Amino acid sequence: MLHFNPHLPPPGIFGLFGRTLGRRVRNPFSALSDARPEAAHPERYYLHVRSVSADGFAHLFQFGLVDDQGDVAANVFVRGRSPVAGPDQGVDDGDPPPVPAIWWDQLEEAMEPCRGAWIIAFGRTLHGSFLPSGVRDDVTSLDCGRARFMKFARRRGLAVSPGQIVGVNDARRLVGLPPVRSADAASRAQGLRDLWRWMDLAERP
Repeated sequence: MLHFNPHLPPPGIFGLFGRTLGRRVRNPFSALSDARPEAAHPERYYLHVRSVSADGFAHLFQFGLVDDQGDVAANVFVRGRSPVAGPDQGVDDGDPPPVPAIWWDQLEEAMEPCRGAWIIAFGRTLHGSFLPSGVRDDVTSLDCGRARFMKFARRRGLAVSPGQIVGVNDARRLVGLPPVRSADAASRAQGLRDLWRWMDLAERP
């Protein structure tokens, strides 16, 4: 499980190539006694969806969902008929993926924790659109971590182009947080959770 440890040396904030851009940003971890972590929000979850493979039989996705405490609420591989399959390719043309996975029509049950929840994804439209419509309609709020980070960076005088921040690791590197090394969807969701809570702390008055 990947978490930012506030007892480690504080990250370099907006230090790019050894140079601080724009006005100085207050380090939220400079005074540990005053920088107590925000209480966890039980209704808040972080979502990451990744495409794993498409082999002509099925398109395999992984859904990772992490709660505000950093615990994994869902980590599931989902497969459905591959959209890249040619017109002559059918079920008999290949074997199912070797990864234990559920079928797409079982995803709604697997993503049950999203109902009535505040969901955050790094790319709300991209990741949120993969949620089954029955679940998506029951989500209380679907927020974009990328959009928040872009506003956060600009308020602190750092000119960041949209093309610079494609994934959560781009944002983490920019503020000095270590990148998430694993492609695992749950690990990426945990990385987003750390970044979001880091911004919560940095924006405290």
